[in-house]
Amino acid sequence: MAGEYRRHKIIILIGPDGSGKSTLAKKLDLTYYHSDMNSKYGDYLNPLVSLEMYNAVCDRFIFCEIPYSSSLNRKFQYSMKEFHNIVLLTLIQKPVIVLFTHKPSPTEYSEEQYLPYDKWDNVLSGYRKFLNTHHIPFIEFDYAKSPITVEALLLLEKRYSNSMKWWVPMWKNGWGAIGSPHPKILLVGERQGPNNLQNIPFQTGPTGQMLTTMLDATKTPLWDFAVTNMVKSYRRDSRPPNSEDLELLGEELDNLRPKIVVFMGAVAKYGIKAATSRGIPYHTVTHFGYYNYRRDKSVGVLHEQWKKIISEG
Repeated sequence: MAGEYRRHKIIILIGPDGSGKSTLAKKLDLTYYHSDMNSKYGDYLNPLVSLEMYNAVCDRFIFCEIPYSSSLNRKFQYSMKEFHNIVLLTLIQKPVIVLFTHKPSPTEYSEEQYLPYDKWDNVLSGYRKFLNTHHIPFIEFDYAKSPITVEALLLLEKRYSNSMKWWVPMWKNGWGAIGSPHPKILLVGERQGPNNLQNIPFQTGPTGQMLTTMLDATKTPLWDFAVTNMVKSYRRDSRPPNSEDLELLGEELDNLRPKIVVFMGAVAKYGIKAATSRGIPYHTVTHFGYYNYRRDKSVGVLHEQWKKIISEG
């Protein structure tokens, strides 16, 4: 497995217009991705799934939609399910996130900028609020006050990327986790849903939407959460879990180091021995599929359980 790993770089540069993102991005000898308000779900999903964003710098990212849509009073252009899929798939790859904070003077600020100058501070505050609310680590950078060198940024990225080399072969094989690389809570589901075409756990369908609804309703910080499946196999494989699955789950636990594991559904409980052998506290909960199949509206009970589990972490 280790031989398949190619060290990657994912550097995400965000911040209000005119703060210096593009200038630094173009100094990095990396594949360049630029996002704006016209970027679609697939523009993020496809390169992340294929790992094409390895060895890349992102000039803006889907994170930017939060402060911009709020400050400019326009509709958020992604569904929350789409947003969660992209954010969780990004976080597991442990990118270096840099928030640019240098505010140009009014005379330096071009009238052609998308962001009105009087909204600049609101957008910067929106970035900080989003990142801090979700406990997402980031670096603040004002090029006029504390210069950052390309070399220093790449050195930091190297430290980040080397710590995630275990995840790459799992993802390529179709059963990689998504979410925080060091979560408070690891949710272990049963198996990939039949419509999860990109092999993202809980990617789509009723149960996928139920997960997004729960995370949103319980205000779960996304950096505190990761999700995987017990059966490490291809979509539509209905086999029961086996010892190899248990070994692979153990590898995830050893690297993610969650504080709590939540096993969702009867199949997932097979993994309890992996948690107990490592001394990791765990909980069991009813699978979303149970509520969906029975059209049971009492899923709010699960939300309350989840809130208590979050408070334990």
